[in-house]
Amino acid sequence: MALKDKIHDDLTRVFMNHGHFAEWHTWNGRKFQCVTDDETALKRKNNNVVDLSWDNNTSETLVYTPVEGFPGRALPNEHVIFDNRPMKILQVQEDMGMYTILLMSNDPKAVSV
Repeated sequence: MALKDKIHDDLTRVFMNHGHFAEWHTWNGRKFQCVTDDETALKRKNNNVVDLSWDNNTSETLVYTPVEGFPGRALPNEHVIFDNRPMKILQVQEDMGMYTILLMSNDPKAVSV
């Protein structure tokens, strides 16, 4: 079995398995499976440091999903509705049959006293 086939088998058997990591989400109203990662996106946003003292009222989410079965298209600077939230696509990377999509949403933060 070729390395590419082994990776594809592992992606569907483990990473995109609902018993392990994958969850159902919506993309422009269409249901699809993916793995989301807010922590990695936060580290990328704040230069690899988890620091909440600097915040520009945006939140970022990384979405990992198979290219096969993705419900639409993903192009940088397009606006989408991800889980009923308007978001902008910042980056799209395709590698070994998987999309890594960086989404940004404008989320005003509450002020605590």
